[in-house]
Amino acid sequence: MTARLIDKEHYVLYMMPMKKMMSSGMTAMLAVFFFFLFLQFLLGMYINLFVVIPVMSPSFMMGYGPYGGFPIVMAHMFLGILIGFISLGILFLSIGSGKRNVLISALGLFLSVLLAGIDGLFFLFDGQNNINSYLMSTGFILAMFFAILLLTYTYQMNPRTG
Repeated sequence: MTARLIDKEHYVLYMMPMKKMMSSGMTAMLAVFFFFLFLQFLLGMYINLFVVIPVMSPSFMMGYGPYGGFPIVMAHMFLGILIGFISLGILFLSIGSGKRNVLISALGLFLSVLLAGIDGLFFLFDGQNNINSYLMSTGFILAMFFAILLLTYTYQMNPRTG
């Protein structure tokens, strides 16, 4: 809601039109999405270059003991879950936009994040196969593509005049 001054003592409260509110919310969620995706990339590269993930073994509860990279891997997984929830929120906002291209792009964004997340779990718990790493990075690249596409569509829906 926004307040508007009508004279020195009175304000009128009004709410933004629904589509404008959704597109401004979409822009904010995409900005957060890009920031978290950038952090996710940095953590993923750090794990890829500097962290040795032990092979699953029956001697540990989940195959992992307290090794050096465990907190970074957990931060990477938590951030991936957060990115998944943000992409789901973007998908819900796109449903209310009424634009088919926005909805299809948001669906592509959600599915690419889902692809990256599932293959990340497979990589971690299924023997660190290169195909899982490849599909995880493909999901990341597709997520960037669809997020940029959504940002473009959002600005086309609400061109700024000035």
